[in-house]
Amino acid sequence: MNIEIELTNNRMPKEILPPAAGAHGAWLEFRGVVRGEENGQKIAALEYEAYPEMATRQIRRLLEEISTQHPCLAAKIVHRVGIIPVGETAIYAGIASSHRAEGIALLAEFMNRLKQDVPIWKRRAVPRGEIASRPSPIPEPFPERGCVEDQPQQVQTFGSAAAGAPSPVHTAALRMPNEFQQSPARSVSAVTLDDALAKIFSHCGPLPAVSVPLEDSFGHVLRETVCAPTDLPDHDRSTRDGYAILDCDPSETFHVVDTLHAGDWKPRQLKPGEAVRVATGASMPGANLRVVMQEDVERNEDKIRVIRRDNDFNIRRRGEEIKAGAPLVQAGARLDAGHLALLASAGCVRPPVSPRLRVVHFTTGDEVVPAHQEPKPGQIRDSNSILIKGLLKRFPSELFQDHLREDFETAKEQIRNRKNEIERADVVLISGGASVGDKDFTRPLLEWLGFKIVFGKVAIRPGRPTIFGVNGQRIAFGLPGNPLAHFVCFHLFVAQALAGLSGGEAKRLLRGKLAEPLKDASNPRETLWPARLDFNGGEARLHPLGWSSSGDVTGLTQANALLRVPPNCEAIEAGAELDFLSA
Repeated sequence: MNIEIELTNNRMPKEILPPAAGAHGAWLEFRGVVRGEENGQKIAALEYEAYPEMATRQIRRLLEEISTQHPCLAAKIVHRVGIIPVGETAIYAGIASSHRAEGIALLAEFMNRLKQDVPIWKRRAVPRGEIASRPSPIPEPFPERGCVEDQPQQVQTFGSAAAGAPSPVHTAALRMPNEFQQSPARSVSAVTLDDALAKIFSHCGPLPAVSVPLEDSFGHVLRETVCAPTDLPDHDRSTRDGYAILDCDPSETFHVVDTLHAGDWKPRQLKPGEAVRVATGASMPGANLRVVMQEDVERNEDKIRVIRRDNDFNIRRRGEEIKAGAPLVQAGARLDAGHLALLASAGCVRPPVSPRLRVVHFTTGDEVVPAHQEPKPGQIRDSNSILIKGLLKRFPSELFQDHLREDFETAKEQIRNRKNEIERADVVLISGGASVGDKDFTRPLLEWLGFKIVFGKVAIRPGRPTIFGVNGQRIAFGLPGNPLAHFVCFHLFVAQALAGLSGGEAKRLLRGKLAEPLKDASNPRETLWPARLDFNGGEARLHPLGWSSSGDVTGLTQANALLRVPPNCEAIEAGAELDFLSA
């Protein structure tokens, strides 16, 4: 069955063509039009809202399921969104079937089940006299789906494949439900840790490179290999303060014919018995020379006598560090002070690097108060804001933070007031509200913002209610609100995604030995256990840290690794090998 589903902010066209697969047989059309009254009151328009990604999936699922009982050729559903004036079409449904009865039956059951299975609901009725202005969601792609009002549907028979001629239009008596209500919370299956990481890596390709001043590129990832424009060093240079002589000159006394400082360039060919006074770093005046350190000579005016010779030539030869055209700094390197010095020596003053990531972070929860505020009974201080801010220091980024009220409509209005920050963001992080409680709205909020949810749960602890969504190259995470889970999920997921966007290398799981036994490790899910990592003789040693719950932050002062503990694992003895991720 060919299914087409369209969400649109625009008015419905007068004519909607059926899918190509529905060009034969009967074509049934239904148009739901907004009526002029609501609860006995005259109105100007109705405003509808929905979770678009979820609604689209549910509509498709319903049509596919119902078509197993009532086989049809094709279906086309077009839904108007936002504010819809009286008299305009809110929903269009078209069904193509070989026989009219099958199409009518499918359409009737689909409309009846639409109410209970698809998250579409009426937000408000716009009174007469009020100027209806369509809200401006951020970004525009998250439509607010509308319910439909009672209207009869039409059945158009285009003729069978054999006949090929159109038949008259018929009218049937199907009626649409008056109002949709939000469906109950969905059951979302949890993905494995490996699957979650694979999905993140597949969606987090490098953002376009930018060229920035060298002094501003510290911490950025170099996106193109920089090659040496010349030999380094570019000439033979002295490594000592001393005297340059021919390397094969056996003389004991020499006549000093010139002096070269570090910045001088005075090429000349020395003769036997001649010497040139050279400073450390000075370019050698010619070829086939060596430098005798000044400590190994006696000088009398313009004469020197060599009192000791060694086998060292005391010269940095041209190109001995790197030849012209050879790679100087490889793409993928995260630039530190040493890299910057090397690039500066090669004259690369505007390297192509990863852009500074723009991150928006929202905390949620009416029980959360700023850290400087004394919490009342039932309230807690916000630790997630400072935690995220600190963890992001490792990545060149611009961070905008705000707190959202624990109400979906209020949160949306707050976000509308932050339109510029949201539209510019490469990464959106929402702390809390990722689970299935009555006030947990992170998933629908991300969908409203236009993000397609890739996964909504991960079979780990702590951090099971982790959400990952994408919108083009923009990504979003819904993170569980407890701070230990925040710490774990940032290192497991967010940091890996940021590395991908920056064009850097993601951290790999390594192998280490337990320094102490790990007790009480049994759990049906994989556990990412905070640990302290140190090295003994080059061997990674892991010290498990105590934690009582995903809200326990007492161990984070020592945690620099996460142990990967398998599910249903009993106590693990000291010396056992486990995978770990450095934090």
